[in-house]
Amino acid sequence: MSSSHTPVLSAKDIRTFLDNKTNQQLRNIAIHSSVSSTNDELWSSLSQGSQTPEVCISESQTAGRGRRGDQWQSPPSGNLYLSLSWSFPAETMQNGLSIAIGVSLINTLKSEGIKDLQLKWPNDVLHKRKKLAGILVESRFGKQLNTVIGIGLNFKLPTASIKKIQQPTTSLQQLCTQVPCRNKLAGKIIQTMINTLEKFQQHGLRDFLAPFSDYDALKGETITLISEKTQQEVIALGINQEGELQYQLNDTLLTLSNSHTSIRFSS
Repeated sequence: MSSSHTPVLSAKDIRTFLDNKTNQQLRNIAIHSSVSSTNDELWSSLSQGSQTPEVCISESQTAGRGRRGDQWQSPPSGNLYLSLSWSFPAETMQNGLSIAIGVSLINTLKSEGIKDLQLKWPNDVLHKRKKLAGILVESRFGKQLNTVIGIGLNFKLPTASIKKIQQPTTSLQQLCTQVPCRNKLAGKIIQTMINTLEKFQQHGLRDFLAPFSDYDALKGETITLISEKTQQEVIALGINQEGELQYQLNDTLLTLSNSHTSIRFSS
């Protein structure tokens, strides 16, 4: 699948995969050939008084980013770079939102026949330890708690891009006999994200704890936690009610909420 054979992204086509309520609720689906970052496009829109929810999708990003500010390789090869803005009430607790979105993204991909997916805390979708998708949640406080959720999903990765990525990666082209239609999958992802955000707004992480346990790529694994000053080998033990990573260091149970720490499988 090359970009020349990839059907063009179409807001009209994407909306055919949304239910009536979501179509009425969703102010805009903006599609671009290239932007610096789909998340940044929505933050700019919000700063100009835009109402949420709103979606931005681009064929490529010149400054796409992931967790910890890492660059997200975003070549124009028919991948999906999609962001959704959402406004929560100001008092909403957001602990574990990336986990809720990750669980829902896996469920959406499973509905397309893509199996053996796992979620690496807090925001990477993996297939056999290879990264298929990443999630970036950003929030800013004001009268409301404005949030932008970005998803980068690999449909196809050129060799040049793979060489720039610091971890094993995969793509739908490698996993599927027939790669899903981008417009259909984008619509299903948007619909599921909005359903997830509405549920999360009501109940927090509660409804996503059990499915996360089924998808947890780290649980029971020896992992390496890498921060600016330290590097520790620990055993991952799932998450707590707040969505924090639990781990064992020597004989002590500890938790990690700082998503700026890099996590690697030790073996």
